[in-house]
Order: sequence, then C-alpha cells, then structure tokens
Amino acid sequence: MSTERNPGLRVGRKGDVITQQPHDPLKVTVLIADDHGILREGLRGLLEEYDDLTIVGEATTGAQAVEKVKALEPCILLLDLIMPEMGGVEVLEALATEKLSTRTIVLTGADDDELLARSIQSGAMGYLLKDAASNQLVDAIRTVAEGGCWLPPDLTEKLFRGMSKRPHGEDSAKLSLLTAREIEVFKLLGEAKTNNEIADELFISEHTVKVHVGRILEKLGLNSRSEAVKFAIRCGLVQP
Repeated sequence: MSTERNPGLRVGRKGDVITQQPHDPLKVTVLIADDHGILREGLRGLLEEYDDLTIVGEATTGAQAVEKVKALEPCILLLDLIMPEMGGVEVLEALATEKLSTRTIVLTGADDDELLARSIQSGAMGYLLKDAASNQLVDAIRTVAEGGCWLPPDLTEKLFRGMSKRPHGEDSAKLSLLTAREIEVFKLLGEAKTNNEIADELFISEHTVKVHVGRILEKLGLNSRSEAVKFAIRCGLVQP
C-alpha cells in the first residue's frame, strides 16, 4: 500500500467504539478475508503495529468468511470482493440476514462502479481500493468501528455512476431474481467471455459456470448466450 495520505469521507460517532467480548474491549478486532496469502500477511503485519487493533482471524474463501464472522463476531471484517466459493457481495448479503455487530469494509482491487454500488447497497460501511495509503486503511477501520462510514472522495463519483447504471422496470425485476454470484457470472457472460474464462476469473470450476449460465438464462427468459449479451448491454451492466 502507498504511504501517501489521502483522507476519506468520515461520518462517525466519536466515543462509541464497538467492542467484542471476550477480546480486550479497548481494541478493535479485525477479521481479514482475502484469498491471497501475501496480502493477508502484509495486512496482519501492518495492523498489528497499532495498539488499538488486533487480528482475530483470517478467511481464504467467501464461505469461510461468513462462518468465521458468525463464530468470532469481530468489530470489522476486511473483505475482498473476488473470492472463491462466494463473491464479496454474496458474503455481504449472507451476513445481512444475521443480527451481528460486525461492520464490513471492502478492500479490493476491483475498480468497478457497479460492484461499488452493490457493495454499499448490500451493507458495506466502507470501501477502499488495495492501492490506498496504509494510514487511510487504519483511519477507515477506526471510523467504521466507531459507527461511521468511509468512502474516499475519488470513489464518491464512482458510487453515483454505479447507482445510475442500475436498470429499471421489467429488466430490473428480472435481474432481482439472480443471486450475487449469478450477477457476477452474468456480467462476464455479457462481456462475451467463455465458460473457461469466467471460471478462471471467479475461481470456480467450468462445470459450476455452466450450471450458473443455465440458471441465468432460465431466470431471465433468454434462449442463448447472444441474447444474454444484448440483455447485459441494455441493462448497462457492460459497455457495447
């Protein structure tokens, strides 16, 4: 991470730090969810330099992130969006059904308007790209743990762009039938990627992609991949 300071939008309640028992109530507990070992190791080393932060666990898949959050209930979940088994948005949607005090900060390399919008709509209270300054990440963790939210100024415009791309009417109703993972597959399908290319990008098997594609076509009432591409373009999910 860069060391250049780039303060983000802070909207917090001071003095109201969420604590987690049986951990030290003076510390903000953090769970790191990312499938890249080097990044997890780097984050752990960085955050452990701060006396008020403590790492309580790590997750390497989306499903593991959900289970560990439920078991450990950390103050903060640092969540990558591109994860094996379950994507980050899918993790957020799964956790939204649980009555937990954990608040999620998305930390991702996916610089995508719609993913940003979907993450915020699905419950993320902070969003940072992986090239953010290290002190910006620490500030974000502290702010969100205090009950605030964090979005760097350069991502605010992207959030509004992502919101504006959301389809309306009948198309929106059809898309609402898709799961978060199916939306991820559908977007790549709309980019005319092959099943093998989609599998590589989402870290899932080609057979799983084939199953997802079949369900997507059925839910959207489409007959072919070419129709899916046209639908994705019409909805603004991909550029023509």
